[in-house]
Amino acid sequence: MGPEVVVDPGEKTTVDITLPVLNEARTLENNTHILVGSLALYDDYNWRITIVDNGSTDGSWDIAERIACTTSNVRAVRLERPGRGGALKAAWSSSTSDIVAYMDIDLSTSLDALTSLVDPIATGTADIVIGSRLAPESDVTRTIQRELISRIYNVIARAALSYPIRDAQCGFKAASRNVVSSIMPSIEDTSWFFDTELLVLAYRKGLRIKEVPVRWAEDADSRVRILKTSLDSERVTDVVRVSVSAEQRGGVMRRKRYSTHATGDQLSNHDAREDFDLHAATYEEAVDRSISFTGRDSAFFAKRKMELLRRILATRGHDLSQAAVLDVGCGTGTTDRYLVSQVRTLHGVDLAPQMLNEARRNVPDAQFSQYDGRTLPFASDSFDVVIAICVLHHVPVPDQPRFLAEIHRVTVPGGLIAIFEHNPNNPLTRRAVRGCELDLGVILLSAGDVERLLADVGAGLVGHEYFLFTPLGGRLGATVDRWFRRIPLGGQHVVLAAASESIPS
Repeated sequence: MGPEVVVDPGEKTTVDITLPVLNEARTLENNTHILVGSLALYDDYNWRITIVDNGSTDGSWDIAERIACTTSNVRAVRLERPGRGGALKAAWSSSTSDIVAYMDIDLSTSLDALTSLVDPIATGTADIVIGSRLAPESDVTRTIQRELISRIYNVIARAALSYPIRDAQCGFKAASRNVVSSIMPSIEDTSWFFDTELLVLAYRKGLRIKEVPVRWAEDADSRVRILKTSLDSERVTDVVRVSVSAEQRGGVMRRKRYSTHATGDQLSNHDAREDFDLHAATYEEAVDRSISFTGRDSAFFAKRKMELLRRILATRGHDLSQAAVLDVGCGTGTTDRYLVSQVRTLHGVDLAPQMLNEARRNVPDAQFSQYDGRTLPFASDSFDVVIAICVLHHVPVPDQPRFLAEIHRVTVPGGLIAIFEHNPNNPLTRRAVRGCELDLGVILLSAGDVERLLADVGAGLVGHEYFLFTPLGGRLGATVDRWFRRIPLGGQHVVLAAASESIPS
């Protein structure tokens, strides 16, 4: 945790907003005065503005000087070399304000988010606050091209740098000046990667970073060439540089609790149960951390799976609302909370009693039972649909046939079995699995692996689909998944089988 802003109770907190400028003569004067007028409405703070002209050739510097001479609490700084990072370093290093901030001069970010940007720092609840266009509550208007490029860059950066920030590049940030001063000497970039490097270093120092939703509208005449800026070779080099420097400094060493693919010396279900119970209260938080580079949380992926399951059943003439459903390995009920209202009955089973306690609190309308990991506590032919979501890879390899045989046994003849698993062909999936402590040591199964196991227990194979090709939500994400469902590169896959007549034991 970094040093908090400490202000004399009799004085207002001072906030210095930097406006980096490169050839913005067209909008500089008008937008600066809009900002000055908006700041006057928020009199809880003493506001200052620093215009940093970094290499303009269109008269921007003359305008900046004139504004500084005629407007109180505005200063102008001239740099000969272009680069947003260099502009922010110069302005923030020379500022004496309690809080330093910056925003893009095109004012793409609505100014009504100003107080949500600085209040957490002033009250000591955050060290850095950033506007996020990828936050669920944000209202963003931009082209599909810019949307996709932004998401791609952020996914790559989160995957390579192992930090949870959704939107590193939004031009709307604030920080405690003391915090920034402690990090600034370590930041090497003087251009557009400055934002990402600042956040990575702050995250590694354990500083409190808060993302706030914004209203953001793309400037059609922006000077920024977003494709070149986000994906050019320099940005890739920057990501690699910061990633490698983290490895050289040493990463966090995590203890491997147990191996789910051990053979002769594998641990008992009792050991696995205890291990999962240790994480019951923080399970979703741990999963969210491991997938944070996608900009989504476990709830998003749970809902996507349920949308997919509903579509699959509908295309095969099954009515999910009339189905008795069993969720094997239900954990804390992350998926069941989105499924329970769509089915006739829902029952979940798991090894870990503490996990089940969390599930009962999270999904009071479903039923939950503990089982021993070997025999499901139900009669044969009890359920119309049985699902197991990212569970099979936790089952020791020698026990996987029995696990699926039990699922097949409790499914009514003609009922549907749906086995969801991580796709080992997807590098981002493998990165997420490596980042989750409960997944350490597991062996991921391909769709073909799961199909062979199901066929061996007598289930009638229906097929498989790949999904989660993109972290986009809503209809667009679902449409992309449908388009590419046969391509084996999605983040996860689902294997479908129909139960045959039960074989008496």
